[in-house]
Amino acid sequence: MIRTALPLACALSLLAVPALAQDEDALREAVERYVDSPMQQRMMDEMLSADAMIQQMQAMMPQLTDTQLEVVGRIGAEEMAAIRPAMEEAMVEAAVDTFSLPEMLALEAFYETEEGAAVMSKMQPFMAATFAMIAPEMQAAQMRIGQRVMTELSEQ
Repeated sequence: MIRTALPLACALSLLAVPALAQDEDALREAVERYVDSPMQQRMMDEMLSADAMIQQMQAMMPQLTDTQLEVVGRIGAEEMAAIRPAMEEAMVEAAVDTFSLPEMLALEAFYETEEGAAVMSKMQPFMAATFAMIAPEMQAAQMRIGQRVMTELSEQ
């Protein structure tokens, strides 16, 4: 029984390899469609825009003038645009490693609905509002982290 089961198992595993490769190809295609979709691209446009940069900096550094914020927003948007292709490729690789094909297909299906598109369009303002609300706590936490790291590293 073992003599016949082993060759059969080996043969079946060889048949599974092309199926796994096809699944991985299908997953990669689904992920690339998702990242390239108009709603994802719009979300990234909004997230990486000068206005988004200004909102973030305004929350973190309320002492900046409007002129200073405009400079920060412009520079931030230019620098983020430069790394956007790498960011999109990283999104593809991370999604391929994280999600299954059924999960990606479900994400695609959801974001193609009216509700999914509405959710996606609200993500950037939602995150900006969240960070604006906790900006003082974030600044204080960053200061504490910096102080603690310096203290502990200086003791080593």
